[in-house]
Amino acid sequence: MDREKLIAPNQIGYLILKEDGAVLESGGDLKNDERSANVIMGLLNLTESIDDSFMPNSSCERITIDYEQHYYSICMSNRRIYIVKISKSQNGVTTTTSSSSSNSVYNDASDSGAVLA
Repeated sequence: MDREKLIAPNQIGYLILKEDGAVLESGGDLKNDERSANVIMGLLNLTESIDDSFMPNSSCERITIDYEQHYYSICMSNRRIYIVKISKSQNGVTTTTSSSSSNSVYNDASDSGAVLA
């Protein structure tokens, strides 16, 4: 992968989107992956529709979608949406993270047919 756009260690792909979901840049496993961009934009739109009375004075700063071998980290900065696909393995050794809540969010999305991997 092009090392010029290394956003995170162990990065295996990235997308940079405009606020409307248009792909500005991409690389690695996510090169020209507009389908994943559309799925992630749907997820972001869903988080914006959460009732304020359910979680007052809170806003989503980062979303993580966790898989066995990799995860996606999604955040917004300077009116851009950054999506980074990150490998959990370092030198052939798989590292583990605990994020059961992100797994359940993804599992709910996969029941509706949304798949990122």
